[in-house]
Amino acid sequence: MSSRVDSINKIIRDFETVPGVEGAALVSADGLMISSALPEVEQERVAALSAAMLSIGEKATNEFDRGALLEIYVRSERGYTLLTSVGENALFLVLAKADAQIGLIFVDMRRMADSLLEIL
Repeated sequence: MSSRVDSINKIIRDFETVPGVEGAALVSADGLMISSALPEVEQERVAALSAAMLSIGEKATNEFDRGALLEIYVRSERGYTLLTSVGENALFLVLAKADAQIGLIFVDMRRMADSLLEIL
């Protein structure tokens, strides 16, 4: 079990080395923090908000008949909040700088989400 936890933590920590990324986390679909390498934030609130964002995004794509939700991004003046699902039970959250190349980050996120799904 601990090797699984160590593997998840390593993936999350390593994602911080991607250019433009300020932090990353793996959150359960019900809003609990699984692993985090986020800057100074309140972990429980971030986890709950991330799960809520994913849930609303999924409801919106269903309501608008847009197919399966692939990713969510929120752009603000100081950067991006990026989300992608990791199977049905978790989500991958990334905080990125305002000048980050989010297209490239999303490519890496999808690859990391696939790796995390294999571990989960």
